[in-house]
Amino acid sequence: MIWFGIMLKDARTPGNGVAGLGQFKIQTKLKMHHRPAEWRRSNGGLQGSMRRPACVVAVFLLLLSGRQSVKTPQGSPSVPPVPQIAPETFPPSIREKVREAYARALTHPLDPQANGQLGMILQAYHPPDSNAEICYRRARAFDPSSFRWAYYLGLVQAEQKKYAEAAATLREALKVNPRYLPAEIKLGQCLFSSGEAEQARSAFERALDHHPQSAQAYFELGRVDEARGDLNAAIQSLRKACELFPHFGAAHYSLALAEQRLGKTDEAREEQALAEKYKYMSPDAADPLMAELRILYTDPNYYLEFGVQNANRGNVEDAVAWHEKALQIDPQLLKAHVNLIALYGRLRAFDRAEEHYRAAIAIDPKNPKAYYDYGVLLTEQGRNSEAKEAFEKALEFDPSDSNARNSLGDLLQREGDLDGALADFRQALVSKPDFPQAHFNLGRVLVNQGNYKEGIPELIKALGTSDDDARPSYLYAVGAAYARSGDPQNGLRYLHMAREQAAMRHESKLLESIDRDLRLLETSGNHD
Repeated sequence: MIWFGIMLKDARTPGNGVAGLGQFKIQTKLKMHHRPAEWRRSNGGLQGSMRRPACVVAVFLLLLSGRQSVKTPQGSPSVPPVPQIAPETFPPSIREKVREAYARALTHPLDPQANGQLGMILQAYHPPDSNAEICYRRARAFDPSSFRWAYYLGLVQAEQKKYAEAAATLREALKVNPRYLPAEIKLGQCLFSSGEAEQARSAFERALDHHPQSAQAYFELGRVDEARGDLNAAIQSLRKACELFPHFGAAHYSLALAEQRLGKTDEAREEQALAEKYKYMSPDAADPLMAELRILYTDPNYYLEFGVQNANRGNVEDAVAWHEKALQIDPQLLKAHVNLIALYGRLRAFDRAEEHYRAAIAIDPKNPKAYYDYGVLLTEQGRNSEAKEAFEKALEFDPSDSNARNSLGDLLQREGDLDGALADFRQALVSKPDFPQAHFNLGRVLVNQGNYKEGIPELIKALGTSDDDARPSYLYAVGAAYARSGDPQNGLRYLHMAREQAAMRHESKLLESIDRDLRLLETSGNHD
């Protein structure tokens, strides 16, 4: 049995902060000897009448240059200059938006909307962007009554792990709009992350006063109480969160931990099972301001994550659709291409899978994951010699890849090279000692060679698999091995266990094989 792997998450850093070659500089100092003679009159003529306009122009040019900061009319602290951005370093899907927003911010430096819009685009592309923080600070300076700019600024600061600053900013935002639930939740989270558990608890309680049906607020409150050691209060809040949103995987998980700490083993086990079942689900954030950011630009990793979640749930077609959406934004997203080799393979769309393999190795010719998944794809098509080359290529770039090593051993076994197969299975277990499939393959070869003493323990180790679908076959192999070794008692025991598991999964062909061996073993025992 060979499994396709799924990779998650492509790291990305912003391409801004350094002025591009195409940017211009504006000279801001006008020397007196270059001014027209009539400007230098001191008799109350043009010098007096031109002084104020000249000052206004100078301030405007200073703002455009991005070299100096200025005071706001309200006398607030200095406003940082417009950050220097290099639009050409952004991906094509957002480059023109960055260029237009940057140009507007430069030509309208005192406009809060122009500054804020540039910040939104930068934040949408890279949430912790320090230049987005500068833009929001400027927007707030010119429009201090705006909730929007304060909220976005707090989010950026939180992404940068400036939790104390973010909390202060979010408090200011909530003075303008006290009932905006996402801001209330984020404030509590920042306070909790900065070590202010009591203040965080107060923030979440205040959010629940405003929004008593918020599962997220109850969840956050439960986490704070658990950290404070008040497990009974934590359990009460976490149960309420699960009651309001029964599919809340993280809340079920936290509830399992709290109940485990109180010695409620059965309840904890039930909650752990629910956490595993719903681990990719959470309540809708209902954050319209965040939705506006996603309209401007959606990080392809956002779609990639949804794709991986759907793949893990078995929704392969939906997983493919999310991965393809990610590639529409960033055609060079390596992990999306690699994942699609596996996903299209599971759909048996082999041509599409091969297209993404070619795209992946064009981006990174040394990516072992691409070669491994391509090897699995070729194995599924019976192209074993090509698959062998793909697995060897994966091992060339990552000699510790236990999956590729195990798969290569499986192909060698099929070719009859049992010594080579045994060596690969053992090497796979050196890299990954708790690898059930490698234990199974190693045990199977040893048993077929008549080495029951070493082979049966390897097969038993395979029973630790988390793959419920594989367990009936593994139990069957153990039972058959014991029977062949002359231990019918253990043979019958494991064969009956295998039959029970296979019946639960309605595996008719496996049931037929097990029943046949059970009849033979029971008949043999009666004759004895």
